[in-house]
Amino acid sequence: MRRSFWIFAVLWSVVMLFGVIAADPPSPPLAPRQPIIGAWLRGGARDPLRQLIVIVATRFKSYNEISAFSYTVERDGTLIANDPVNDGVLVDFARANNIRVIPTVSSTWDSTHIVNIIKSPTLRARHIEAIMQIARSPLIDGIDIDYENLPASSRQPFTDFITLLAFHLHNEGKTLSVTVPPKVRENDAANLTGFADYVALGQVADQIRVMAYEYHGKSGPPAPNAPIWWVRQVMSYTVSVVPSEKAILGIHLYAYDWGGSETIAMWWGDVQALKEKYGGVDRYIESDERGTVGEIEMTYTINRSPLCPLAFFDCAPFAREKHTVYYVDARYVAEAWKIVKELQLGGLVMWRPGGEDPAIWDVFN
Repeated sequence: MRRSFWIFAVLWSVVMLFGVIAADPPSPPLAPRQPIIGAWLRGGARDPLRQLIVIVATRFKSYNEISAFSYTVERDGTLIANDPVNDGVLVDFARANNIRVIPTVSSTWDSTHIVNIIKSPTLRARHIEAIMQIARSPLIDGIDIDYENLPASSRQPFTDFITLLAFHLHNEGKTLSVTVPPKVRENDAANLTGFADYVALGQVADQIRVMAYEYHGKSGPPAPNAPIWWVRQVMSYTVSVVPSEKAILGIHLYAYDWGGSETIAMWWGDVQALKEKYGGVDRYIESDERGTVGEIEMTYTINRSPLCPLAFFDCAPFAREKHTVYYVDARYVAEAWKIVKELQLGGLVMWRPGGEDPAIWDVFN
């Protein structure tokens, strides 16, 4: 009797074991998360080569997310559409090609009205509702907030505004991206960066897009805009306080040309045209004493026409205007993409395609 009982018990255990296995098979491994490959876009109907649809259509297989600078904030908290015709065509194209659409709401360089809005409960509520009227569209996946040059004193009001906006967007199933200035350490009182509380913003937003450029701006002497070693420092700090899957690396695709009456921004294609016209010389700066740089210095000289105030024999010598350009190509983007992979970031967003090195897109493909 006892032997029969044990045989029955063993058989029952085997049956139950196989029953559990059959009822609850092992979960399949999770598919690897695909990093975001996105762009901030700004175009114009008057310039066919800069129309957003032209910029995106030629490389649409590389993107999975785009943010056109679609709306600017008015002083009363409402929004003004910057280029609705171009945006409409772009959105239709993006939806047809499975590209997520997250339009950017931006401030002007004068941040005073943004500060007034986020500090006033009435204006803030009106502003959030204006954003939600856009976000509720089934054609929109979310909103990107790009408010720049806010004073450090607006740190808590800005955090409160983003927290409320995130609540409303998430209730509608929408994504919130917040574009922030770059930091390599926390400094609450720092001008132009102190308003962005990375920790608090990272807790409520879905994306923290870090503008990792302008380490050397156009107001200073010629120098690389954003050395890769500095970009790595910025993003290493970011992932120390923000979940890495939310941290999005923002990189620049534009160039600066020093040497004329003012320093001007231009595209990779413009740089190539200048190099051909004036016999410019490239020097790839692979690294410096601090690490990888990855930018290109191009120098060229313009021989101006002689100045003849009185007669030909009184002409002044030819003026030689020396220029220095710093720009990036596919090699820079490849180095930035390495950072995305190594730090397991949420992705990369570019400011801004439209005249970039075409080889850039081979990096992603």
